[in-house]
Amino acid sequence: MRTKNTLVLVFLLLSALVLSALIGALTQNIGYLKWLTWGDSLGFDTVNLDLSVINISFSFHMQVNVLQVVFISAALLLYKKIR
Repeated sequence: MRTKNTLVLVFLLLSALVLSALIGALTQNIGYLKWLTWGDSLGFDTVNLDLSVINISFSFHMQVNVLQVVFISAALLLYKKIR
């Protein structure tokens, strides 16, 4: 049963991210809805780990905007309600 709850949570979160990206792309040129796309980028640039045998590079970037925060909050509330 725990696996099913985890899968539902992952599905809701991924759906929220995809829908927020889609709606954000559609509303970015509409003047009174432009505030939904306000956001900032988080992350760090490339970090290299050279072990002489293997070279590993790490990088992480994430763009967060208002619409994503709203949709993820709604997904978490929906998950809490249906769980």
